[in-house]
This record gives sequence, structure tokens and C-alpha cells, in this order.
Amino acid sequence: MQVGSRRGFLVAAAAVTASASLGACRRREGASGDPLDVSASADLPVAPESVAADGTTIVLGDPAAPLAVRLYEDLSCPACAEFETEGTAPYLKRAARNGALQLQFTLGSFLGPGSKFAANALRAAVDQNRFAEYHELLYRHQARVRKSGGFTRDRLLGLAIMIEGLRGPEFDAAVLDTKYRDFVEAADDAMGRSPVKGTPTMAVNGTLVPPGSRAYYTDRSSLYRHLKKVARATD
Repeated sequence: MQVGSRRGFLVAAAAVTASASLGACRRREGASGDPLDVSASADLPVAPESVAADGTTIVLGDPAAPLAVRLYEDLSCPACAEFETEGTAPYLKRAARNGALQLQFTLGSFLGPGSKFAANALRAAVDQNRFAEYHELLYRHQARVRKSGGFTRDRLLGLAIMIEGLRGPEFDAAVLDTKYRDFVEAADDAMGRSPVKGTPTMAVNGTLVPPGSRAYYTDRSSLYRHLKKVARATD
């Protein structure tokens, strides 16, 4: 877990030991009929992407879905990269694509200018409905980028070439001019006002996952059971 620097955040080494057990589970139209029970190989539609009315949250999936999972992240946080590439985050994105939940992102930028540039670029990617792909790509390349000084506008544009349909005059200008700086600052302030003590942090239907429940970040089965429990309570 990356604990922060600004506003009481203290930067520390990643504590998420990602040994995700994603397993082989049925998709929505399978025998189980459970949209949360989605496999890594399921052929799924692209999830809609939007910015919530609060102006600080990026939503992946149906914003009307009753089950909401919020992820607090910083794009420069090594623990977030581990969670997103090897932990349960890919499962959550599949569940959002399968209509099981809405996945909400609060992007902090307490780890420096590179985080701000990345959050701005990700907000710009929402306009092209390419947030999910770009978000995944940035985390896959985070370690290499971090070694060379972190995310810059030019590096973000260079990586964006790998996402079909993302680069273009509108996106490029938004990245180079930091078009969404107000969104970046507002999202960072929202994280600072929250009870979150570090990143990544997960909340389900507004409740932070219990202390000591790090298995939700690393083990697909543990997270699935927790989401099912919350979903039953909201029925």
C-alpha cells in the first residue's frame, strides 16, 4: 500500500503482494446467471465511461448500477500498479463491462507533477471513451517511466499512440495544455478530504474495505464473496 506525502500522506513501499487468484468463472449468460461471476476469457462489450456529477470521479460502467466500487489511486504509486496489473483490479473492470457494477476512480496526485499530468491525460481519454485502455497501459508502463523521471506530457502522448483512436488534435491539446487541471486538483482535494490513508484503497457502496482485508486487493475469490454479500444487502 502506498501511503501518501501531502496532507499527511507518507510515501512508503508497496504493501500489496499481488498473487491474484482470478480463476475460471462463468460470465453473465452462463449457467450461474451471476454478472459478478465473470471469467478472464469472457467476450465482453466495452463499458461506458463518464465523469460523475461531482466533477471529481471517473466512472467505468453503468452509473446507475446499484453496486459501486470506488478505487482511490495515484498513477505514480507502485502499489497501485501492482494492484492494477496483478491484483483484482482487472476483475473489477471485467465486472463493470459485464454490467455487474459501476467502477469509480478518484485519482489523487500527491506523488508529484507526473501524477498530475497522468490524471489530466486520463480525464482527456474519457472524452474519447478510451479511459479504461489508457489507464491499464499507463500502469503497465509505470515502472519503466518512473525510472526515467516519471510521467511527462510527451511520454503520455508517446504511450497514447498504442491506443487506437486516442491520439488526435483534441486529446493532444488537452494533454499538452493540461486542459483538465481543475479536475486534477478537485480530485486530489477529494482524496485529501476522504478518510483514505494510502493508495490503492477500495470502497464498496461508500464503505472502505475493512482494515486487514488486503485479500480483496489480491484474491479474486475473496473480493467476489465480499461483493456478493454487499449486493445481497442492497437488494
